[in-house]
Amino acid sequence: MNFKDRGCELIGIFDINESIIGNSVADIIISDSSELDEFCKINKPDIAILCIPKNAAQDIADKLINLGITAFWNFSHYDLRLDYAHAVVENVHLGDSLLTLTYGINNDDT
Repeated sequence: MNFKDRGCELIGIFDINESIIGNSVADIIISDSSELDEFCKINKPDIAILCIPKNAAQDIADKLINLGITAFWNFSHYDLRLDYAHAVVENVHLGDSLLTLTYGINNDDT
């Protein structure tokens, strides 16, 4: 799927893991998370994709809300319960999706 054709463009990737900072994914250099504030001030992204430990999810989401992010695609294994009326959250549960997929395979009547 080409997300850009659907109006979504990946513009930044951030991490705290020094061993992957500087590497690139889809031609985007992975930046240190300490650069996130400045990046958001300059680029004003609308959506954040969270692939982070669940114990950090709420704090990071709160920080991103304060930086102007209004939507979250959350893969963190923590259901974000943001107290911000203007924010949209999609909590993704990969384990549930996998169970649905395997159920479909194992119960296919064709």
